[in-house]
Amino acid sequence: MEELLVAGITTLDIVVVYALLHVKKKKFTLIFWTVFLNVLLPYLGFLTGEMSSLLFTGWSTLLSSVLLGLIGLHMLLFEEDDKSLPEQFHPALIALAVSIDAFSISVSFGMLHMNKLLFITASGLFALVLSYVALSYKKFLKVKDGKVLRRIAGLALICIAVLSWLH
Repeated sequence: MEELLVAGITTLDIVVVYALLHVKKKKFTLIFWTVFLNVLLPYLGFLTGEMSSLLFTGWSTLLSSVLLGLIGLHMLLFEEDDKSLPEQFHPALIALAVSIDAFSISVSFGMLHMNKLLFITASGLFALVLSYVALSYKKFLKVKDGKVLRRIAGLALICIAVLSWLH
């Protein structure tokens, strides 16, 4: 169940970024790349986490908790200076920017030997739905800035980090 919660949290930034982004062309290309990278990067992260847990057998729970906590802290403290991305960026690059956090979080999940298939599937499905909604219905979303969502996600990741360390 933790996997679904974290997959949802890590894909929230898609709504924030894509609702603020002015994309007129290649919306479906951007959605495709977002879903693809939100499946590929968690898979690679799980593999990295599983391999590193073999190297750091006694420390894997602590390391994964610290990593999740640091990601959450980064989300709390991060201030975005430029709210719009130039349109000349390729959709794959924009999708990579919103999907890269799924890699680092899945490294932690790989260290904890959590359900890989559930997290990757949920991450891909959330990415599909949220990117489509954000790009298609951004007028109705009225996202002025993503500070509140980012802070909620950061606090949730810190809570999950503490709980996984205590577990």
